[in-house]
Amino acid sequence: MWPQVQTLYEAGFSINLKSIYLHPHGLRYTLVYPIYLVAELLQVSPDIILSLAVLAMCVMISHSLSRCITLHRKLTNIWKVNFFVFLFFAVLTLFMNGRLIYGLCAYSLMFYGLFLLVKDKEATIEKQALPACLISLAILFSSSSSGVAISFYAISFSSICIYLLYDFRQKIRIHYPVIISMFIFFLLYTPIILFLINKNLAFFGGGFDGFLLMTQHGMLNGLDDHLVFKVLCFGFTALLACFVYFYRNSLTRDPLLFFTAYCMALMILLSLFAFSILMMAFIPAILMTAFLSNRLSIIGKLFFERYLTSTHSIGSK
Repeated sequence: MWPQVQTLYEAGFSINLKSIYLHPHGLRYTLVYPIYLVAELLQVSPDIILSLAVLAMCVMISHSLSRCITLHRKLTNIWKVNFFVFLFFAVLTLFMNGRLIYGLCAYSLMFYGLFLLVKDKEATIEKQALPACLISLAILFSSSSSGVAISFYAISFSSICIYLLYDFRQKIRIHYPVIISMFIFFLLYTPIILFLINKNLAFFGGGFDGFLLMTQHGMLNGLDDHLVFKVLCFGFTALLACFVYFYRNSLTRDPLLFFTAYCMALMILLSLFAFSILMMAFIPAILMTAFLSNRLSIIGKLFFERYLTSTHSIGSK
């Protein structure tokens, strides 16, 4: 468990509406408090229960991302994709702070929910209940870190607005359950986000100067510092550039492709303020890699067929 919530637990922090809205770590403590409850019941360390919860979230991430890929194209062996994605994030968690896995899980659930909304042509309540629940759960999971929470708030609500505008222009369907649920969460969650933003600004001195100093906590923190994150950011940027180039003709017509590129671009931009936001870019990076592999395999197949055709014609002559 990370230090902030461990300190609150040892101090006997009480969970109530006031603490959630007025304490900087109130919501994230509420999110992980069930781990302490289970640890008390089983008389084991909370870190052991957290480790089991991390494995469960890795399963949720792999399932969500593999389903996102299948919503875009057919997979011959979805279990193989599930396994490798699970293995990747399970290994990745060995090098991360415990709270970041909650953010990764939040973004994977958000992608899955929005992909379902785009692909589902029916506007029935039953069909929209699952996406609404997935996105709502993702909003709660993102509160494990202030940087992740703020970035998720900006990306998720702006993406939902873009999708609703797209559906309105296409006259496809009206997502009443999603609109209502997101409006409720927007009203409930906005005060918490504003409180987190003010808290971070106050920590760095407040005002515009504090806003500039916040960048020292992210990618602008010196060219020689945190070299691993700088290389990672360069890799994500290169992947985004390749993705946009290969799908430049269909990016605006396919909402799934557009949303993936949109999220990656915002994560890279917001990583100027926190490295934790940059780590969330692994979620769209997995999807981009899967989508690009499909396009590259098609290009390779066409090139191979043309090569065989040209070789055959030369042989005939």
